[in-house]
Amino acid sequence: MSSISKQDYINSIEESASIISSEIGPEVIDSVFQRYGAHGAEDLDPADLPDVFSELYAIEADLR
Repeated sequence: MSSISKQDYINSIEESASIISSEIGPEVIDSVFQRYGAHGAEDLDPADLPDVFSELYAIEADLR
């Protein structure tokens, strides 16, 4: 994992998830987590954190 800590990734994932959920609903977030075998940011494998963050950040950026 890079110099970004696990907790930083989790915080960023949760922040993006909150924004996405409020804009278009929690189904999108649930879908992303399910693809990685998780129910939430805390359930994610540490190796998947950068990928999940990137995916959610891209969705969030498209909302702007």
